[in-house]
Amino acid sequence: MGAKEEIDAACRLPAPGPRLFWLDVMKGFSILWIVVFHFFSTYDPGRYPWPLTFSNLIPFARDAGAGSMLGFAAAVLEGLLAGFIQRGPHPVGVFIVLSGFGLTYSLARTGHPQGGWGTWYKKRLLRLFPLYWVAHAVAIFSPLAHRYDPLDHRLLLSLLGQRMYPAETVFYYLVPAWWFVGLLVQLYLVFPVLFMLLKRFGPVRFFVVSVLFTVATRVLLYAVLEVSGNYMQGAFFGGRLWEFSAGMVLAWLYRKHPGAVEDGFFSRRNLLVGVALYVAGIASYQPNLLCVLNDGLVAMGLFILMAQAVRRAACIFPALGSGLTTVGVYSYGLYLLHQPYVATFGPLLSSSNFWVFSLLGSAVVLAITVLSILAEKLVNRFTTSLLDRSSAAPAAP
Repeated sequence: MGAKEEIDAACRLPAPGPRLFWLDVMKGFSILWIVVFHFFSTYDPGRYPWPLTFSNLIPFARDAGAGSMLGFAAAVLEGLLAGFIQRGPHPVGVFIVLSGFGLTYSLARTGHPQGGWGTWYKKRLLRLFPLYWVAHAVAIFSPLAHRYDPLDHRLLLSLLGQRMYPAETVFYYLVPAWWFVGLLVQLYLVFPVLFMLLKRFGPVRFFVVSVLFTVATRVLLYAVLEVSGNYMQGAFFGGRLWEFSAGMVLAWLYRKHPGAVEDGFFSRRNLLVGVALYVAGIASYQPNLLCVLNDGLVAMGLFILMAQAVRRAACIFPALGSGLTTVGVYSYGLYLLHQPYVATFGPLLSSSNFWVFSLLGSAVVLAITVLSILAEKLVNRFTTSLLDRSSAAPAAP
């Protein structure tokens, strides 16, 4: 069954299987939002209020519109698009929720990994590191890739996925977006314990404890220890456990009660919940203790809003859903490989006006997306052959 047929079938009724199309569509939309944000960040942010909000949109449009109605309307549209793109860091929280969902969804039916946790770790590491190492080679040796940092002792730490300590120097090393790999390494390490606690406590108590642990961790890091904000962002997994556990709980419930979860999660009432959570998350971006709540609230709210939006859009426009599904399935490669190139090509286009920059930038993003998908397919083929060989090897006497 092709991607379009899968979307058509999923739009008619819930049918849990190995993959859920709307999750892959969310991954595709989220990673493209992040890529566009990184590209747009090279386009001289000083041209726009940062962040651009409804409160400063009209003054911006009035100044940029050159006094004509048409110019004013074009400036409003430009401001709305710029303001949306500026929220590019927000989908990172959605990816954390999706990570918890993906790891749990495959295990919730049986309650344990096939072949044991040793096999589970082998598959996770082969999924995570080979393409990550290829991305290092690209960032170091490609003549078109922008180099953010010199090659020093941190390179070995980065290759090992150790982007946690000291967070002030290793978190953003070589390619800033790769901090997320360090967070994934930590979450993979603790996932068996988290999964055991989910089964023992049940989804409600597990989620409440996870949220309390996250809030307590962030208060400790922010207000007591007063360490780098990188630790809250992901250098220590406890600062993002809220989002990850939300994905775990949703996957657990979805496996157990797919119809009820679909009816509730994609209801209009839950859409209002998503709006409320996202607005509360935005409001909590304050230079005080409220900031410990922002990532969790934003991630949960945006996850709900994005899930509802992309599911409806994919059902109405199957071709769009099919394209985003493909990007979502291979989002890891695009995440790893895009930033060194947008950092190179973005400044070359920065003298253009917004619309020319957007048009040419879209072509660059499309090229990077296609090449990263091809690279991920090749690496996946190699790692799959390694797994097949290891599983076919005779047991030692």
